[in-house]
Amino acid sequence: MQPPSNPYADWPLHHLLFVKVRDGGGPAKIAHSVAELHKITIEQLKAECRKTGDEWLAAGEELEAPDQRVYEWACS
Repeated sequence: MQPPSNPYADWPLHHLLFVKVRDGGGPAKIAHSVAELHKITIEQLKAECRKTGDEWLAAGEELEAPDQRVYEWACS
């Protein structure tokens, strides 16, 4: 039997961090926990999330409301 595959295994860390913040209820609810878990500062987490948003926008992707909230927080 094969172990279940991880659909996020090939994602860059900054994308994973962005999704954790977004899917965890948004920056106000989860950002400190995500930063603590990954042993980074809130400013580093913001920089990683900003990088993800910038990449997605540069690729022509539209940010939906939950993504936009994380991106705006990351840019603040």
